[in-house]
Amino acid sequence: MNIDSILHQYKQTYFNLPRPVKHFLGELYGNIPLSVRFGPNFSKHQRILEKFQNSNEQFKMDYMFNKTLETLYFAYENIPYYTKTFNEYSFKPENFKSFEDLKKIPFMNKETVIQYLDDLYTSKIDKPVLIQTGGSTRLPMKFYVPLKESRAKEKVYFLDSFYKTGYRYRDNALGLRDKYYSDEQKNIYWAYEKVDNYLMISSGHLNEEYINLILNEIKKYGPKFIYGYPSAVYLFIQTCRKIGIESMNNIRGIILTSETVPSSYLNYFKNFFNCEIVSHYGHSERIATAYKLNEQPYHFYNSYGLIENIKDEIVGTSFDNFVMPFINYKTNDFVSGEVEFYPNTKIMKKVKNIDGRLQEFVVTKNKKLICITQLSTESLLYLDNIDAIQFRQDRVGHLTLLIKSSKKNNIDIKAVIKHAEKAVYGLFDFDVEFVDEIRKTASGKWIYCLQNLDISKYKDII
Repeated sequence: MNIDSILHQYKQTYFNLPRPVKHFLGELYGNIPLSVRFGPNFSKHQRILEKFQNSNEQFKMDYMFNKTLETLYFAYENIPYYTKTFNEYSFKPENFKSFEDLKKIPFMNKETVIQYLDDLYTSKIDKPVLIQTGGSTRLPMKFYVPLKESRAKEKVYFLDSFYKTGYRYRDNALGLRDKYYSDEQKNIYWAYEKVDNYLMISSGHLNEEYINLILNEIKKYGPKFIYGYPSAVYLFIQTCRKIGIESMNNIRGIILTSETVPSSYLNYFKNFFNCEIVSHYGHSERIATAYKLNEQPYHFYNSYGLIENIKDEIVGTSFDNFVMPFINYKTNDFVSGEVEFYPNTKIMKKVKNIDGRLQEFVVTKNKKLICITQLSTESLLYLDNIDAIQFRQDRVGHLTLLIKSSKKNNIDIKAVIKHAEKAVYGLFDFDVEFVDEIRKTASGKWIYCLQNLDISKYKDII
């Protein structure tokens, strides 16, 4: 077992230590080479990624085929759910001759995992680590990942995305995620995460009252990169502009994670920071991952997992998960725009947009689905006196604008509705409600739309 696998089990104890002790231990641990901290699996996945990226298309096709076959054999021989399912569909791994043969076995999704969890994992090869989700969709889920393999692999691919900005591991970076780091008695609204060398800002204090204190700490630290949720980066810029700061030119790169990235956000961030921006796509199940540099398409890491496009939904088969493999897993993440495939397959190399989860779609008057982050109503954020907005849909063709504002008496509601209706070309009617807070997930991720319709019935007409 590697050092990271052992110490990660005690991360909460580390986070609860006094700041000076935590800083000392974090700095000490952070300077240990990643190949030592994460063990041989880190170097293994580095080699795999580099080899895959530098190889010809035939090698890549062969690699994906052999890894898929490896997953099928492991699942059939070790996982009761797959043994039973493959037998019911008269499917044997040795009969897997092309990617088309995956059609012979059924898809799985969150509901499958919830219903059959006890028959979907094994501890024969590695120790199962429980993961619980419940953030961006209404359906909480538990599943397992391998202790020794999973975090090492994840670190390799995440860092490769970050490196597209010019970042090198442990460069000074500003963390903008939706967490609270504060000591009110000492006027401290940030925390230093010394392992990866981040200055983590309390987004709950990104307002005019505290921003100057925070900016002073940022200036002392001198970050060259930003890592964060798009919504938190947007809030930071918005607050800076409220006190007269129109740009920052000392940031070299930004990596955006965990939330869908509206195209207008990229322009907004680019105008403020004037730097490279990487949008990183991943999900808790660790089946698929991709990156997008500035306005380029998303590039999938095809050595990470098998990533197919089935009716514009990302459907994946995991590689290297010898605890709880996922096969033909419907991620509930949808794509749009031009797609580049591997020859004669549905395996995606690139795609223009990853629109996000089905819950981020809204139903138009003509009963079609549109991703909320692609609507030009994002421009509402730039109207005077609006601090934040969120959508709620309770009926087809109608959206409620939930507006957070400290100056709501100065907002012309009729003008806002007229602006919104013009922006969506008549696809929706609107009304407005003022709220004190914008709802987020338990982990602090932005919820673009509180969707109260059963939109699964519309997903075949996206």
